[in-house]
Amino acid sequence: MFPLVYIVQVSITDLDTTSRATLLREIAEGAATLAGRNRCAVARRVHHSGISLGHVQILWILQEHGPLPVSRLADWLGIGVPNATGLLDRMEQRGLVERVRDDDDRRVVHARMTELGRATVADLDGWRAELIGQIVEPLGTDQLAALARRLQQLNSEAEAAPSQQPPDDRASSRGASRHPGVPTR
Repeated sequence: MFPLVYIVQVSITDLDTTSRATLLREIAEGAATLAGRNRCAVARRVHHSGISLGHVQILWILQEHGPLPVSRLADWLGIGVPNATGLLDRMEQRGLVERVRDDDDRRVVHARMTELGRATVADLDGWRAELIGQIVEPLGTDQLAALARRLQQLNSEAEAAPSQQPPDDRASSRGASRHPGVPTR
């Protein structure tokens, strides 16, 4: 008798695991599809606003890391400083960023977001809040509280982890590749 009970228990466990895995996959795929549609809508809005996706990428980097030296921003983007400077010129003309000299070393120029740059990011990223609202709308208060706690936990773990940094910009001056695994020419 015990082997039969054991087989039934394994089958129920396998069914629960399969159902959970299937549900998680379906949730991930459904959210990715919705997010993709929203990103395409945002890309259209960006295009019609006259802001390039490169500009948006710079705004996102500055939002995450705060003011950065232009050389560090270029490393984050994987481009040369002259190209980063050209992008920043156009962004500064549109009022999205400003460049300020470093107080300790006047040779260093930092790029930082303006209020208009922050408002632009908030406007472009607003779709996320709408999407999350649509996804969690049917959840009960207890489920929302559990989800909120889990997100706080994940954010705490992310803050405690070493920040992902661009390659050390001193490597560029030594002739080393900025991108690991990519040889220099």
